[in-house]
Amino acid sequence: MAGILIAGCMTSSGDSPTSMPSFTISAEGAGNELSVNVEDEIAIVDVRSQGGIGSATIELVSGTLPKNIVIRLHLKGLEEFRLSYDQTLITASVSSGEGGSVGQSVGAPDGDGTPIAPGSPFWIAIRIVPDQATPYVPLDRGYFEITLPDDFLQGAHHSFSIRWIDFYR
Repeated sequence: MAGILIAGCMTSSGDSPTSMPSFTISAEGAGNELSVNVEDEIAIVDVRSQGGIGSATIELVSGTLPKNIVIRLHLKGLEEFRLSYDQTLITASVSSGEGGSVGQSVGAPDGDGTPIAPGSPFWIAIRIVPDQATPYVPLDRGYFEITLPDDFLQGAHHSFSIRWIDFYR
């Protein structure tokens, strides 16, 4: 397990240093590296995973919660992504077929999930950001960009856990 304290960068809006967010990250899994950068009220969590499987807990330890939190998973595919906070578990996957369709469900951590669709306050926006001509899976380079859902951001939660599994591990 690795623990990291990451402080945000000064935003262009001139926030005072005391309002700048600082996070701790506890990552699990060999070869997993995470970092957080905060700019213009958006926290970007970069996840690099050599083995394609891992988990992490991210917690705001000081400052103001950013207006948005984005996770960039540098993986070839996304068999499963889990976001857990409070008593909520959101599970998502991206198809490895053409089009990369996204399936998601929400439920309690110890219960069955209920399928959700875009427009749900629990919906996680996922997009493929390729470093190649077309966004197809497996990604040779690029990442999956995941934006935390409205339910998390509006609930002013200060910690969350993520877990990821790559198709191509």
